[in-house]
Amino acid sequence: MNTISNEQIRDTILRTLSDVIPNADTQTLHPDISFHDQLELDSIDFLRLMMSLEKDLSVTIFDFDYPKLSTLAGCERYLAERLNSVA
Repeated sequence: MNTISNEQIRDTILRTLSDVIPNADTQTLHPDISFHDQLELDSIDFLRLMMSLEKDLSVTIFDFDYPKLSTLAGCERYLAERLNSVA
């Protein structure tokens, strides 16, 4: 069984955000403020982020769960839970 650490999850989220929004300052993100408010992430960019995270982490993210992933902390929690339930 392969497990992924919270640090690896965070690194993947930040790297993916940088790919989706190249000029984003991901190092200064507040974990509890939405990506939209901090990075002006629009709905198309958010969808690209979700699809990239699914691909990079080999996990399914359900569209009805998208609101849970609107912040860095929310993404980390959700993905850790999904990845741990698969492992």
